[in-house]
Amino acid sequence: MQHSMKKILTFILLLTQSTVFAQNGNNTGTVKIVVQTVFDNEPLKLETKKYVNAHGDSLYIDEFRFYISGIKFSGSGAAASEKESYHLIDAGEASTQTIYMKNIPAGNYTQLNFMIGVDSTANTNGANGGDLDPVKGMYWAWNTGYIMAKLQGRSSVCKTLHHAFEFHIGGYLPPFNAARNVNLETGVLTVEAGKESVVYLKADAAEWFKDPETIDLSKMNEVNMPGKDAMKIADNYKDMFSVTRLE
Repeated sequence: MQHSMKKILTFILLLTQSTVFAQNGNNTGTVKIVVQTVFDNEPLKLETKKYVNAHGDSLYIDEFRFYISGIKFSGSGAAASEKESYHLIDAGEASTQTIYMKNIPAGNYTQLNFMIGVDSTANTNGANGGDLDPVKGMYWAWNTGYIMAKLQGRSSVCKTLHHAFEFHIGGYLPPFNAARNVNLETGVLTVEAGKESVVYLKADAAEWFKDPETIDLSKMNEVNMPGKDAMKIADNYKDMFSVTRLE
């Protein structure tokens, strides 16, 4: 009897240690998110490569930047989210296009959720640090908040100085809240303890110009404040993301 009790106590001790081990994050892995910027599935080359949008306008892209925030993975019986989740992706800076999420509980995940832009909390807190630092060039003012996403370039159809077009999309107050939620099916993303899994995301700048609103650059080529036009562009680029592959 005493021998049996010792076995039971030993089992409970091992079970407790195993639970503590998992709770301490030792049963976790890392997910690396790689963002690849494209235009109609072609690798995006800033300033030098000519593209054609859905309206048929030829154009060059000079700047393509956007916030990804509130990143979450979920699956059957598994969920993980990132704290203080604000990432500024810049097509002109490769170092910004990789996001590491550490201490993700081991398991299988099938969905990726995030926001294009910055939530109301960060907007109402005023100027912040890190990728939210105003020196990044994505902050307007306390009453208008952050630029959620930015696309700038040139097109011969624009009757503007240097034929430039400029889309600075922002606003966090109703009815002109430019933040857009993205929900993606990833397939089965397996996270293993002590290992790194990779998700490749495609961000297609061509989506800014189509569906549901086809943008004619000769008529709409400057959006730099919250309002109806900003909502049209935000509704267009809401679906610019897709998962291309997993590793």
